Amino acid sequence: MMATALAAAALLGTSVTAAQAQTTRAAGTWHCSGVKISRCIQKVAADKVRVNFVNKTYKAVKGTFGVTCQGGSGQRVYELKKNLTARGGYLSGTITCPAGSRTTAVGWQITADTYYSPTISI
Repeated sequence: MMATALAAAALLGTSVTAAQAQTTRAAGTWHCSGVKISRCIQKVAADKVRVNFVNKTYKAVKGTFGVTCQGGSGQRVYELKKNLTARGGYLSGTITCPAGSRTTAVGWQITADTYYSPTISI
């Protein structure tokens, strides 16, 4: 489906950003927030989530990016990467949430402030 969307965009002479492509690829399953930095999260299995962070600005983003899995036994924090390059800096990761921390998950970006993806149920 993603190839079809990209091919259609090429024929129309439009460009498709990574965030738009992922939304097209998995319509209804990606949950995104952010304008300058796209923060998206998706449930991929009963115990796994996938996050995508995309920098759409002309400046590098100095910060930390990660995921937190939460549940009845507490929470587990995963730091994925520090800093994103300018204009199209991209980070994608799939996290397996441990037993006891499989109720919800949220992606996050810590720069001068903290920004979150939508929280999803797993």
